[in-house]
Order: sequence, then C-alpha cells, then structure tokens
Amino acid sequence: MVLAKVVPRSDAVRFDPERLRLVRDGVDLVLNPFDQRALRVALELRRPGESVTVVSVGPPATRRPLCEALAVGADRVLLASDPALAGSDTLATARTIAAAVRSIGFGLVVAGARSTDSDTGQVPAEVAALLGVPVLSEARAVRRDPEGPGLEVTVDTPTGWATYRRDGPAVVSVGEKVGKPLRPGPDAPPVDPARVEIRSLDALGVDPSDVGAAGSPTVVGSLIPAASFRSPTVFAEGTVADRVAGAVRVLSGRLGAPRPTALLFRPPPSARLPSAEVLVLANGDDGELDPSALDRIAEVRRALPGRWPSAVWVGRPPTEAATFRLGRAGALGGWHVPTTEPLPDAGGFARAAEALLTHRPEVSALLVSADPFGREVAGTVAARRGLGLVGDATAVRLDPALGLVFTKPSFGGRTLAEITVRGRPALATVRPGAFAPPPDGPADGGFGWSSIARVPVRTEVRRVASGAEGGDAAGLARREVLVAVGMGVGGPEGIARLRSVLDRWNAGLVATRRVVDAGWVPRQHQLGLTGRSFAPRLAVLLGVSGSPNHMVGWRRAGTILAVDRSADAAVFREADVGIVGPLEEVVPQLAEPLARALAAQEG
Repeated sequence: MVLAKVVPRSDAVRFDPERLRLVRDGVDLVLNPFDQRALRVALELRRPGESVTVVSVGPPATRRPLCEALAVGADRVLLASDPALAGSDTLATARTIAAAVRSIGFGLVVAGARSTDSDTGQVPAEVAALLGVPVLSEARAVRRDPEGPGLEVTVDTPTGWATYRRDGPAVVSVGEKVGKPLRPGPDAPPVDPARVEIRSLDALGVDPSDVGAAGSPTVVGSLIPAASFRSPTVFAEGTVADRVAGAVRVLSGRLGAPRPTALLFRPPPSARLPSAEVLVLANGDDGELDPSALDRIAEVRRALPGRWPSAVWVGRPPTEAATFRLGRAGALGGWHVPTTEPLPDAGGFARAAEALLTHRPEVSALLVSADPFGREVAGTVAARRGLGLVGDATAVRLDPALGLVFTKPSFGGRTLAEITVRGRPALATVRPGAFAPPPDGPADGGFGWSSIARVPVRTEVRRVASGAEGGDAAGLARREVLVAVGMGVGGPEGIARLRSVLDRWNAGLVATRRVVDAGWVPRQHQLGLTGRSFAPRLAVLLGVSGSPNHMVGWRRAGTILAVDRSADAAVFREADVGIVGPLEEVVPQLAEPLARALAAQEG
C-alpha cells in the first residue's frame, strides 16, 4: 500500500495578505513529491503475484493527478472522497486512510515522510497506530528478506543513520535520500481518471462524526505571512573592500550588544495544579537526555504564565547529570515512567506516555521533539487516545479564551499557521532549535522525580546497526557562528576553499536543501523546513538564495550576514547585514576583519 496526497504545486500558490488566505484558484494539483518517492519504493519492492495499491483522501478533482500512479505501474488507486471529509485534520485523515487500508488488506504501507503543503509529518505514525503496527520514519533505504516477511529499514537520524529490522506488517515513511520522485515519462500513455476508484465514508465504514471539522481535535485559527522581522543594511556601493569594511562596522556593533534573556516565570506552589502542568518528554530513542527538551522546559516557564513544566523520563532511571540539567533548565517536577524493557522503541515510549496520561489525566499538554522518533511517539499517542496533535511547532502562547495556541510553518515556510487543540491534553512536536535555550543560572531547587507503576512494553522493531556521519553535526547547536552555503558557493571546490575561513571564525557549516541533495554536504547539516533550526549569535549566508524553506531555520539567529553577487537577491530581505559581490572576492577580504570582530567580543 502507498499513501499519497494530492497537493497544489507549491511554487504557484500565492498568499492574499488582505483576506489572510492562500490563493489556490487555477493552481495545478500534483502528487506530493515525497509520496512519489514512496511509490518508487513500493514498486521496486513488489514481487510477482503482489500488487501495489495507492490510497488517497480528497475531492473528486484529485482523480486526475492520481492517474500518475497508474501511469508508472501501480495496480490500483483508491480515493476516499466524501463531502463530510472537508476540514479534516491529520487525525481525521488518518482514520479515513486506515479504514481504506483495512478494507483491502496490507503487508507493508509506504508513505512520504511529509507533504509539501502542511509539512506535519505525523500522518504515517497516526495511521500505523490505528492499524496496530509499528512505524519507521525518514527511511533512506528499505530492503526485504529474499523470502518471508522480514524487512530492514535504514533511517536518517540527527547524527547519522540507524538500521532496524521488522518481521511483520509495518508502516514506513520515506525521506528524500531514498531516491528521486517517480513521475511518468513524456511518452507515457494517458490514463482514464475513471480508473481511480472512489469510496465514500459509508462504503469504508467510517462514521462521519469522526472526520471533517467536527471530528478533528485541532483547529487552524489563522494563517499569516511569514514576514521577516529584520531591517537589512545592504552594502552595494564602492569597492569590495569598502563594502566589507562597512558591513564589519555594523556587525561589530550588533555582536557587542548583549542578547536579551527573558526571565523564567515561576508559579507559586499553590498554583502548580495538575491542570496547569505541561509534560515535556526529556529522553530520546537512545535513552539519554534530549538537549532540545531543555529548551522546551525553559519556554514553558518563559512564554506560558500560569503553566509549569514537568520532565518525563521513560525506561531506565535518569542520571544525576540529566536531573541537574533539567532542574537548571526550569523543570518544576519530574515523572519517571519505568518500563519492562529498559530501552523501549517508539511504540514502547508511546505506551509509557499513555500510562502517565492515564495517571495524570488533567495535564495541559505534552511536548515532544519534532524529530523522526518524536513524531512516531506523539503520532502514536494521538491516534490511540484520539488527541489533537500539532506538528513541527515553532512557537506557543497562552490565549485567555483558547488556551494554548501553537504556531507552525506551512507551505514551504511562506506562511505561519496558528493552531489550537480541542480537549486535554494538547500534544505538540516542537522543532529542535525553535525555542531559546535556558539562561545560565542555578536550578530553582526542589526538583525531584516521582514514579508510576512499571509499564509493560515489547519491542516490535529491533535496531541492528547504526553509524555516525556528518562530522560535527551533533555540535552545530552549540556553535556561536554558523556559515550556510547555497548553490552559489560553486560546488564542493568552493566549500573546500571555505575550510580555513571556518576555522578562523570557529564556525560550523550548514547548507541549503539543494546543496545537500547535490551531495556536497551531509544531510545532518541541512537547515530549513525539512532540516534543522539553529540560533547562533552570527549566521553567515554565502550564495544562499533566501527561499522561505531555508530561512525558516534562521528565525532565532541573533544576526544574519548575507553575501551574494546580485543586489536583488531575496536573501538580503531576510538578513540584518548584506554585502553585494562575488563570493570569491568578498570572502577572502571578509575573513580577517570578521575574525578580529568576533575575537573582540569574546575578549
């Protein structure tokens, strides 16, 4: 089975600032590129006597784009279409998809890791939970045993890769590295849209009250343009030396200014009610402290007066070092959820989280990292308990009438959606790097762990191998200076010429998606909507076009310096300081003055 979504061609969608809506009229509909990759994987895995069926949800108008799947070799396409589906969120959509999959039967379900319009990345995990099978996310390779149902899936991780084995049905979402999107060739014969089978909710046995706006626990409140909040100063006149000197003067003043540090709100003990508690999953799939959990804890203290954060630790007991760091970040409580297996998989983490929510049903929210493992955990909990899940949140605020309001990027980072959740608790995956780290200082004191009964879990997927790649990928978040390279850097040779400059600035290297796709930089160094987010004191963008997809990863950077040969480059509208000129001339003249400015601030 292949899960496919028909989306508007992202580069053609316009935002109407007056009506605060996306203009889709006249925009071509296409198969989501990630789902085209999933279809490629399914067709390559298909053996004689097996079939590939594509399942989609949407209006009848999506039949024509779905014909692409039949044109490239899919055996069957099933479209769940019903007026009652209008307004469905990811959980309501997952309920419909799961019903369609069950109506046919399956051995393996393959899906794209995310869609290009909403970018949630949580539907595969929700579908897997509703089908009662495990999910493996962001696959770069999928292999089957020569005989039998065994499956080996290699997935991307924040620091490299890991290979898992599953002996039985599963849902696998595939990322960009698995292969190129599969599209019909120019000579492919046309396919009659009538071959796309339409099924109503009644035919699928889906209760209309479980889907549509009424059956969706999340509500999109508003859609706003992701406008830049920076006021760029661009140096385009005079010699290159003049431009560099002017830019360094401005940078020196900006780098010398102290970065603002928000105070942590501290509710009195009498206000620490269960209904005001926000749970933060603190450890990851390796059982160790997830550093991004510290940011989530601090953000609850900063941004949500009246709420208070508790750390959640699953499996083996937390270490003293982890306990100290969580307390210093601002955790006011802690829950240790022991399990029968000391290091459970995502399904085991989800069972542990469910047990805690049963023990603590009034809590306000559960926040999880928006990495592949976190999406698996949160999506599983949401589907099994019917809870609203906001994916890839980058901000949260407290509205007196609505409660928690989460902000997430959509449509390639060009817009921001504000989403609320009906009922309790609200679930959200939070993009690592989206929240500011906790300020330095002593712990509040009094932080300790409470435990609940041991949770029985069983491992459904086994890790059989793993490895690191990408050099300093794990240390990028700690860098004060990051240099981003775009296609304008000129290829691997241009990146190689930057090595001495990176050393001189004590900077880490990140890249745009196109640079990563070209193989010039490891995927763990990709920054942007489909990569990572960072908040360095200084970001230096070299040959970067300034697309919203990439720039969404820099929203918390202290100062952004951009260098491009074109004065009309979009990146200058998103930067604080800009230098117009060829990289091969600007960078050598910038290297030493900027190094002195950085050293002066360190001194």
